Amino acid sequence: MADKIELPIIGMSCAACAARIEKELNKLGDIKEAQVNFPLKKAVIIPKREIELKEVIGIIRELGYDVDLEKDVTIRAKKEEDELRKDFIWSALFSLLIMVFSMGITLPYNNFVLLLLSLPVQVYFGMRFHRPALKNLMHFTADMNTLISVGTWAAFLYSAFVTFFPHIIIGARMEPHTYFDSSAMIITLIIFGRLLESKAKTKTYTAIKMLYELSPKECVLIKDGREFKVPTDTIEVGDYVVIRPGERIPVDGVVVEGDTYVNESMITGESIPVHKKRDDEVIGGTINGKGAITVRVTRIGKDTTLAKVIRLVEEAQFTKAPVQRLADKVSGIFVPIVILIAIAAFFVWFIFGPEPKITNGMLSFVSVLIIACPCALGLATPTAIMVASGVGAKKGVLIKSAEALELSSKVRYVLFDKTGTLTEGRIILSELIPVYGKTDGEVLRIAYNLEKQSEHPFSEALRKKAEEKGIENLQVIEFMAIPGKGIKGIIDGKRYFIGNRAFYEETGKTIPEHLLSIYKEKEREGKSPVLIWGEDGIIGILAFSDEIREESRDVVHELKGSNIEPVMLTGDSMEGAKNIAERVGIETFYYRVLPEKKASIVEEYKKKGVTIMVGDGINDAPSLATAHVGVAMGKGTDIAIESADVVLMKGQLSRLITLIRLSKRTMLVIKENLFWAFIYNILGIPVAFGLLYPFFGIRFEPVYGAIAMMVSSISVVTNSLRLRMFKD
Repeated sequence: MADKIELPIIGMSCAACAARIEKELNKLGDIKEAQVNFPLKKAVIIPKREIELKEVIGIIRELGYDVDLEKDVTIRAKKEEDELRKDFIWSALFSLLIMVFSMGITLPYNNFVLLLLSLPVQVYFGMRFHRPALKNLMHFTADMNTLISVGTWAAFLYSAFVTFFPHIIIGARMEPHTYFDSSAMIITLIIFGRLLESKAKTKTYTAIKMLYELSPKECVLIKDGREFKVPTDTIEVGDYVVIRPGERIPVDGVVVEGDTYVNESMITGESIPVHKKRDDEVIGGTINGKGAITVRVTRIGKDTTLAKVIRLVEEAQFTKAPVQRLADKVSGIFVPIVILIAIAAFFVWFIFGPEPKITNGMLSFVSVLIIACPCALGLATPTAIMVASGVGAKKGVLIKSAEALELSSKVRYVLFDKTGTLTEGRIILSELIPVYGKTDGEVLRIAYNLEKQSEHPFSEALRKKAEEKGIENLQVIEFMAIPGKGIKGIIDGKRYFIGNRAFYEETGKTIPEHLLSIYKEKEREGKSPVLIWGEDGIIGILAFSDEIREESRDVVHELKGSNIEPVMLTGDSMEGAKNIAERVGIETFYYRVLPEKKASIVEEYKKKGVTIMVGDGINDAPSLATAHVGVAMGKGTDIAIESADVVLMKGQLSRLITLIRLSKRTMLVIKENLFWAFIYNILGIPVAFGLLYPFFGIRFEPVYGAIAMMVSSISVVTNSLRLRMFKD
C-alpha cells in the first residue's frame, strides 16, 4: 500500500474549491487524511488501508472537478496557462466587437448581432465560472464564481428577453436597453485576472522541475574494473561511480579515491569550495572541482540530500496557505443577500405594484441583479497589480503575485541568507599583511605565482589582485600541492610555502605570538587566513573573505526603523556569522544552518508574524518557498529566482525596501478599488428594489446599472493609475 497518493486536480478556481474537495475526501472511511492544495492544484491522500483510486477520482468529478494524470507538473501548469491565454484572447476579441456595436456602429437587427457575439463569451468562456457556481448552489455556498455567474446571466438573459420581446418592456414604460457588453466584459476581465495568477503558479512548478534537473541523468559506474555509462536512476547503494573534473556529483556518497574541491554552495550557501579526500562525504547535485574522484554510493533516490531539498520546496508550496481575496469573502455574504433582495423585489412588485405586475416584478428582479453585479470587481485587483508590477519593474523589483504584494505590506520579520545576499558572494583577497620588512608587492608576487599552479579556489582571487597590481609571471619549479594543507614550490632558487596553520606547524616551527594573534583575529572576523613563508620564516599573512554589500547596513537600519526585525541565516561558522551580523547591525543570527533547518526556522518565524525570506542560492529554495514571501536576488541561481515570489533585479538589496513600501501603497489602492467597485452598485440596490417609487415615483431601470458599472470602472482604473506616481 502506498504511503500517500498525489492527484493533480483540474478546475479549481479558488481556495474554497480546495476546501470543498478536501472536506468530501475526508469523509471516506479508507482515508486517514486528505489535503487539497490550491496553488499546486493537487490532492495528497494518506490512506488507512488499500484504497480504490476510481472511488476517489469519482468523488472529485462528482464535485465538478477532474483529475489530470499528466506526470510532468510543469507541462500541466503550462497547459492551464495556455488555455487561459487562449480563452482571454478570444473572449477579449468578442467583447471588443460587442463594445463597438453597442456604443458606436449600429447595424440592422443590432441586438440580434450583439446576442450572437455574446453567446460564445457567456456560454463557452464563462463556463469556467458557471460550473463551479452551480456546484456552489448544490452545496449551499457562494464565492466569486457565484457572483460572476449570477450577474452575467442576469445581464445576458434580460438582454436576450429585450431583444426578442422589446414591446413588453416598452409596455412597462421603460426603455428596451441591452447589457450584452457588461456581461461579456465582466467574464473577459476575470479571465485576465486568472491568467495573471496562472503565470505566477507556472514559475513555482518550473522551480521544482529545475531542482530535479540538478541531478545528472547519467553517470560513470565502475564494475569489475571497467567503466560503464549508465542512467543515474539505475545506481544502487554500494556501487562505485567516477566523477571527473567539472561534473555534477550524481548521488550522495563517500570518497574512496582521489582528491578535489567541491562547490557545495547549493546546500550550504557558502561560496568557498570544500576540500574532499578519502572518507569524506559528498552530496548529489554539487559540482566537482578540478580533481577526479571515485565515490561509493551511500544514498539514492528519495533518500538523497537533493531529494530532501526538492521535497522541502514541494511541501512548502503545499502548506503555503493562499491569501483569500477580500472579493471572495465579500461575495460569500453579498451574493446570497442580493439574490434574496432580488426575489423580495419580484414579490413586492407582483403583490403591491401596478400593472403589468409580472413584467414589473421581473424587471425589478433583473434590475437588482444587474445593478448588484459590480463590473469593476474584475478590474479592482488586476489593474492595481499591473500598474504596481510595472512600477516595481522600473525600480528593479519583479513581483510575481498579488499575494506577495499583500503580505509584503504586513511584514514583521525579514530573514536574510548571508552569502550572496548580505555579502557579495565571491571570494576576494581582503587583506595582505607583509611581515619582517617585506612589501605588499613582494608577498603578492610570491603568493600569486605559487597559487596560479594550483586548483585551490583562492588562486582566482589572487589572480585578480595580481592583475590589478601588474604582478609579473615567474617560473615555478618543483611545485607540489598538499591536499587540505597548502602548496609549495621554488621561485628564483628559493623554496616557498603557502598553507594553513597546521601545515606550518608540521614543519616543526612555531608561529610567533604576535602573528598567531593576527591569524586568530582574522578567523574571528569570519575570514580565511593563510600563511606564506620561506626557508627563513613567515613573510606574510593573506586573508580571504566574502565582502559585505555596501547597502546591507542601510537596508537593515531601514527595516529596524520600520519596526521590522532582521534575522540572518547562514551555513558559515559561528565566528564568521557573528562578525557579519555585527557589521551589518543584525542582533539575531543562526549559523551552520543547512536547507532543512533553514526552512524550519522560517516556519517558526511565520507563526509569530508575516515573514519575508531573502536569498540567492539553491540551498535557499526551500526557505524561499516556505516563507510568506520569498525574495530572490536577481543575480542568484535560477532555482532561487523561480522559487521566489519576488525578484530583486540586478541584485540590489535596497530594492527590498522599495518592495515593502510599494506593497503598502498597492494594498491601499486595491482596497479603495474594491470600495469603488461596490459602492455605486450597493447604493443603487434600494432604488432598484423600488423603495423610492411610493414617495417620488422613481424606479431604477437596468440602464442605470450599466451607468453605475461604467462609473465604478472608470474610478477603479483612475485610482490604480495613481500608483504610477509612487516614489520610494
